[in-house]
Amino acid sequence: MAFVAGLVGAACPSASRAEDDRVESSEDAAAGVARDANLVDLGANFDANVFDQRGDGWMLRGNVVRRRVNGQPTPAVEPGESPTISRGRRVGAARLDRIARICTLADEQRRALELAIESDVRELAAAIDAERRRYAGVTVNMSDQEGQRRWHQFQQDVQRCRRRIEELFESGSLFAGVLALTLDDSQRERLDTEIASRRSFLWSTMVATVLLKVDDAVGLDAEQHRLVEEALLAREPRLRLDESARRSNAHAEQMLVYSTLADVDAAPLQAALSERQWRALATLMNQGRAMRSWLEQQGLVERPAEAP
Repeated sequence: MAFVAGLVGAACPSASRAEDDRVESSEDAAAGVARDANLVDLGANFDANVFDQRGDGWMLRGNVVRRRVNGQPTPAVEPGESPTISRGRRVGAARLDRIARICTLADEQRRALELAIESDVRELAAAIDAERRRYAGVTVNMSDQEGQRRWHQFQQDVQRCRRRIEELFESGSLFAGVLALTLDDSQRERLDTEIASRRSFLWSTMVATVLLKVDDAVGLDAEQHRLVEEALLAREPRLRLDESARRSNAHAEQMLVYSTLADVDAAPLQAALSERQWRALATLMNQGRAMRSWLEQQGLVERPAEAP
């Protein structure tokens, strides 16, 4: 019987080799899948993270891992036209329309501002497109140290692009400079009044919403609630108002109120609260203080203009 089995094995060597090849191919495929599971195509994720995410949010969208065909990775797809121009123009047009309604712009004033918007948008698009090109076709392995380093650099570059988009028409932009020179005193006063009114309304709404939670956590009575509310309203931040502002983020708004509360004069509040209430309120204030670096990334507040 052993002699027969030997003859069969000798007669069919190709069958044994085929079986071995199938096992090796299966193992190679499994190893390839394992490697691909840790690969991230940064170029394919650039636009999604710059334009569709906010604050410190991150996503890995679509074909983020380059597929393999017959065991080989497919070529990277070059990114298309940057969304910066279309989005920047849309934000600029919305801002200009609002200014026109408030200030009743003359045709030459509107044209000057339109040219400034276009210049700012194109300058921003050139800067962001340069970053996009750097990451086109770049795939990193998240399981090794170099891949983690590149991912961290990617995050920093994306954050910088997000900040530039947020600040597109703010202080330091050509639009802001042309606006200051174009409006007459009456128009400027009307615009400043409208901006202050909108910002105050937004802040008072934010404070009222967050204080409902503070009342539950601390147990404030009506007079204590009034003291805290007045202290917060007196320290109104420069909230970002335009379409370029981040979408509503209840947690960020809550932390902004807590952070602002941490800067008010504590003595009157502490005198009006019991020891237990003050400890509870101080805990919330410390939460806000600890989140300030994170809050800067959320885009709720305009950054102060840099000194010339």
